[in-house]
Amino acid sequence: MERRGLIEMKKKRKTTPRITTKKKKNKPSTTPQSSPFLSVPDDLVLIIVARVPRLYHPTLSLVSKSFRSLLASPELYKVRSLIGNIESCLYVCINWFPDGFRWFTLCRKPDQTLTNDEKKKSSGYVLASVPMTNTPHADFASVVALGSDIYNIGVPQSSREASSSSVFILDCRSHTWRQAPSLPVELFTVSVGLIDGKKIYAAGFFDANSEDKNSLSVFDPKTQAWDPVPIRYSEPLGVFYRHSAYIDGKLHVAAQNMNVAYNFKEARWDSSQRIIYYHMLSNSFCVVENVLYSGSHGAFKWYDTEAGNWRFLQGLVGLPKFPHDSCVRLGNFGGKLAVLWETIPYGNVHCSLIKKMIWCAVIELERRPNCEIWGKVEWFDHVLTVNIYSTLESIVSATV
Repeated sequence: MERRGLIEMKKKRKTTPRITTKKKKNKPSTTPQSSPFLSVPDDLVLIIVARVPRLYHPTLSLVSKSFRSLLASPELYKVRSLIGNIESCLYVCINWFPDGFRWFTLCRKPDQTLTNDEKKKSSGYVLASVPMTNTPHADFASVVALGSDIYNIGVPQSSREASSSSVFILDCRSHTWRQAPSLPVELFTVSVGLIDGKKIYAAGFFDANSEDKNSLSVFDPKTQAWDPVPIRYSEPLGVFYRHSAYIDGKLHVAAQNMNVAYNFKEARWDSSQRIIYYHMLSNSFCVVENVLYSGSHGAFKWYDTEAGNWRFLQGLVGLPKFPHDSCVRLGNFGGKLAVLWETIPYGNVHCSLIKKMIWCAVIELERRPNCEIWGKVEWFDHVLTVNIYSTLESIVSATV
């Protein structure tokens, strides 16, 4: 299967970026061995690069323009799919003052300049900036990843807009944005997520003058279409907040006066226990393998749907304590828990000189028979430094 697919691709290799260097006729190269790929066929280069983990792509892109072009080519990802080299890639959105919204991806940093002691202390991970143009505004609750695409839904794109129905999609293979079909209604608040890992929901408040103030819309990525009629809730529960989670076949949504859950199988709204939202209001929560986790105020917990209460995540040996006022974001990183948080080093005096340090930790999760979930800290490290006015928005994991 793999051989047949590669043979078919060879016939279409006209679109594959070449990794060769043309020599000038009257000026022989003074460094004939400067690139090991000069005499390697393009198809072989493609297969070699396709086996390189995505964590090393930002470093590999520094080799040359040809490599940067190759790393963004559709042919590369066709080969990666054929050989089964599909990975979860962590993406981070930061509202970078004064430039606007910027995206970063977790990668391995070049270690040739590190001493042996530094290598022992460092995890070897860093957040690398993702070059892209026309990046839309985003919000911690407006972003969700499905496959190799990141969806940014229902965020006003200027200060003059109070509501929005816009939908943008980031292709994580080429790192380009495209527009998708708009929401059926314009939303003033929005929270998005996955339904059984196959469809996308967008819940929010849309019309202050209507009895049906809130709506729930469902998007099918296969047909690239929203359900024509949104699911509405007419009870006087107040405005839908930007906090929701899909677990056990129900979509739990926090609202102003009460909390509700939509049962997709029975197509009805039910009242929901208010306790489930206590640890979601800090915006530090996510769902991993059908379990809701929270990192509110540095206390890591998970919601037990059978008992109807929150339990502490056990283990976490080696994870540092977070500052009480730190911005913390959680994300599903290929079945593991990714945690990002901010710290401000002491000693800075002038605001213009104050820097924030962005930290990242990856935690392996294990459910044990005694109704406990344990977390093993695989690593944590300082991965990025930003100015004091920049803010950590959201983290998602795409499969590429």
